[in-house]
Amino acid sequence: MALTNRQTTLLGLLNQLSQNLSTNSGLNTDVSLDLPGLDVDVDIGVGGGNGGGTIPTPPPTTPTTPTTLREVLVGLVNEQVQVTTPFGPVTGTLLVVKDDYIVIIEASGDQVLVRIDKIELVSEV
Repeated sequence: MALTNRQTTLLGLLNQLSQNLSTNSGLNTDVSLDLPGLDVDVDIGVGGGNGGGTIPTPPPTTPTTPTTLREVLVGLVNEQVQVTTPFGPVTGTLLVVKDDYIVIIEASGDQVLVRIDKIELVSEV
């Protein structure tokens, strides 16, 4: 597909801009231009010391293993759980995890509040 005179002139100006920026500036610039029938995406790397002018992508984060019972419980919110306490087991849907207690909805619809420091065992049902 042939470029129009206007598109050719614009591409020339973009080329000049990229050359001027690369010699006179310490900026990283990403220019994107979308014209009917023409798609231009220019990544101008200037200065900054990262070579390509693009912002480096941070490494992916790996999920961490829960280290406290509260962290385990937070991961089980909206799940069916059985919590064992000195007073007996409580089974139902874990609804809320607060600083020092949890709320479980039993199958009967009853809400049970359990202090986290009284939980001996928690398991997903």
